[in-house]
Order: sequence, then structure tokens, then C-alpha cells
Amino acid sequence: MPINQLVMMKLLVNQTVATMGLHSTQILGTVFDGIARHTKEGYAFQRRAAEAGFKEAVRERDEPFGDFGSSTFKG
Repeated sequence: MPINQLVMMKLLVNQTVATMGLHSTQILGTVFDGIARHTKEGYAFQRRAAEAGFKEAVRERDEPFGDFGSSTFKG
């Protein structure tokens, strides 16, 4: 792909993402995360993770929802 077309496509994609509200969504996600960590459930999860380990705490948390499969994360 010619570089000028690549630049235009990148601008198009970035503008589309911005228009969809990515920045606002990221800010709101940060606020919600901060609130959720300071609830009874958030503190209970932190205690369980310290006791049993993070992976086990996540497994226990997600198991009732059937969402406890192997991660594809390799990092």
C-alpha cells in the first residue's frame, strides 16, 4: 500500500475511534474501576487474591458464569 494511502487510512480509523468516544470511555472506565475497588466486594476480592493467589481468586470469581477458560495472554 502506498504510504500516502496508509496515512489516510490511519487518519480515517483514528477519527472513527475518536468519534465513537474512545477517550470518554477510557476515562469513565478508570473512574468505575476506582469506585469498584473500594466496595465490600472489591475488598473481599483483594483479600481472597492475597490468600489464594490472583489466578485462583479470578477462577473462583468467574466460575459461576462459565467464564474461566484458559487465557490466550502470552505476556
